[in-house]
Amino acid sequence: MDIIFKSVLSQEMYDYLDLLRGAQRDTESYISTFRSLDEYMVKSKVIEKSLPNDLLQEWLKTLSAAEVTKNYIIARIRVFTRYLTALGIPAYEPDFCRASSSHVTYTFTDEEFASVIMVADNFKASYTKTETAYIFPILLRVLYGCGLRVGEALALRWENIDLDADIITILEAKNNRQRCVPISDSLTDLLQLYKDRRFPDGNRSDFLFANFENAGKPYLTGCFWYWFGKVIEKANINNKRKEPFERCISPHTLRHFFTFKSFQKAVAEGRVLEECAPYLSAYLGHESFYGTEKYLTSDYTVYTDSQERTAKAIQFVFPEVVFE
Repeated sequence: MDIIFKSVLSQEMYDYLDLLRGAQRDTESYISTFRSLDEYMVKSKVIEKSLPNDLLQEWLKTLSAAEVTKNYIIARIRVFTRYLTALGIPAYEPDFCRASSSHVTYTFTDEEFASVIMVADNFKASYTKTETAYIFPILLRVLYGCGLRVGEALALRWENIDLDADIITILEAKNNRQRCVPISDSLTDLLQLYKDRRFPDGNRSDFLFANFENAGKPYLTGCFWYWFGKVIEKANINNKRKEPFERCISPHTLRHFFTFKSFQKAVAEGRVLEECAPYLSAYLGHESFYGTEKYLTSDYTVYTDSQERTAKAIQFVFPEVVFE
């Protein structure tokens, strides 16, 4: 379907989308954002090539979206305004809104996760094949140890794994954000052992989690989801919502748990939120820290030191104002 923009900035929108495509970036979200802004500018009868603050703020008020989602929209507009500015078109770069989210992430306790590992290593769901009893525990460790999405892990081939350099290359990632993921020595050793036992011929084109009963294909995500759900049940972990909007436990919870434990480790080693957040966001394949931040909504203790440090740094920046 053809994309049709009608506002005074329509050509700039088309040109910017062409730039994104040339850089092999996903344009779907930008098209949606531009279409909304374009329609608002047409309705507001804007005839001057510019994006002033008041126009952007009024447009943002019309969007029926959660604040977190609105920040993603603002992020796209911010880079577009920089593009307009480079062309000599006046454009205001809007600030992000202070996002609050109803999303509540489940975080395992250390005891719960130890129980998950123990059950996983000794459990086979009756619905799945016999070989999943030793394949899925490895997949579980890859998900937790690398913070991968299930689809990313199942799409891995041996040619994506460099066991000498301890690096996994993620090619089939969300939003086409390919990335390299360092892995621990212990996980490297485990993958080498797994490879030697399951793939003795060393075919580098094989999927790590190949389903030998479906030649040339990996296991489907639904199969692992079912197995993982049975593991959680057998580990006696309550999988019912404890508070409104809380997400039930799923394989994606492993990615959240990896994020939470990574921040805990960083804090224990004396590193602060500001230092490690950009690296972790890149590691996870997020477009910005907003994608990473929602993984931490179950526990805000990682922010405490940063908040106190910021408060101390700015306490004398602004003069005290006395109203009489």
